[in-house]
Amino acid sequence: MKILYIQHVSVLGGSSRSLYELISNLPSKVEPTVLCPQGEFSDFLEAKGINTLYVKGVPQFDNTRIGFYRKFRWLILLREFFYLPFFIKAMNKCKKENFDVVHINEITQIFSIIFGKKVASKVVVHVRSVQRKSDSWRNYLIEKIINRSVDVLIPIDETVQASLPTNLNSRVVHNGITLDNIILNKKNKKFTVGIVSNFQRYKGVLEFIDAANVCINGHNLDINFVVYGASYNKNKRNIKEKLLEIFGFRENLERIIADKINKYNFGSNFELKGYVANHNDIYNFIDILLFPSHLNAVGRPVFEAAFYKIPSIVAIKNPLKDTIIDNLTGLVIKEKNKDDLAKKILYLYSNPKKIETMGLNSFKNAHENFNSQKNSMEVYKIYQDIIKKQ
Repeated sequence: MKILYIQHVSVLGGSSRSLYELISNLPSKVEPTVLCPQGEFSDFLEAKGINTLYVKGVPQFDNTRIGFYRKFRWLILLREFFYLPFFIKAMNKCKKENFDVVHINEITQIFSIIFGKKVASKVVVHVRSVQRKSDSWRNYLIEKIINRSVDVLIPIDETVQASLPTNLNSRVVHNGITLDNIILNKKNKKFTVGIVSNFQRYKGVLEFIDAANVCINGHNLDINFVVYGASYNKNKRNIKEKLLEIFGFRENLERIIADKINKYNFGSNFELKGYVANHNDIYNFIDILLFPSHLNAVGRPVFEAAFYKIPSIVAIKNPLKDTIIDNLTGLVIKEKNKDDLAKKILYLYSNPKKIETMGLNSFKNAHENFNSQKNSMEVYKIYQDIIKKQ
């Protein structure tokens, strides 16, 4: 079974890590090839021995809840149209490989959906982000393309599925982590709160820092706050990046974060760890994970932490039980609210038994929903089912 996977970003972030976990746990009879822009993720795949094809960029059309086009954001489409001829050329080369299935790693890749059907007769699309609900021509167009070209949508959880039109063929398969790689060996001696996030405003990094200020300086508590992640643009301070900042498409959060940390004078209680590849070197050093994003969704770090018996504090409205259960597997907070975030941190800091109980509950929930070996087999069954229908 030959599968072409199309990944739209070059960084080794959540969607890339989830795609690798899926591929690495499929049966050996599957021959995966990944088409993606050259960068951290492609280097990672090559080091793992996975066949990788390069493309300058993968064009997208973003209709997610947070990223949909409005005002100046429409100019981003210029970048997508710039990538289009390079992408078409790459897909034409893929036609010769006789792939059985094209698996697209995010629904924003509308052009991948259109041209994927020309590469293989079967197309599967992951849905990793909450979609924007509206009665607009955008939703109508996307729905029409999906109905015409996609065999199965795979939303990553019930919250994401709820944002999709009910008439689309979808099957929820959760992201996962390979259980064999987990080593439980708690190492931090001081109470530590962590966030696993690249430097993007919508990930809630600034709220994390402000909540740290409330806890450390406002309440005079000796708590460690740690950021695991790095700026997407730290090595790209060129003219293009500066223009993107001027028009509001990019933000130099690295500078803003540094200014905040200096202003609050955290001393040794706050640390930027940078990108850390090994989960054991993250989750064995923290007591609580924070996921204060603006996405109204539960991200990959939440279930990663759960496998280490660590509860999370998540910004989400009306969470569904497959991801987080308020006051049972973690705590839910209001979006963009540093005071609510600090309040929940202080509550858990004062209730270590609650942390232990929530950690165990989250561990059980993670084993039920986020086992990579099991979930990869679910995706493999989807491949089998749609191929049989030829």
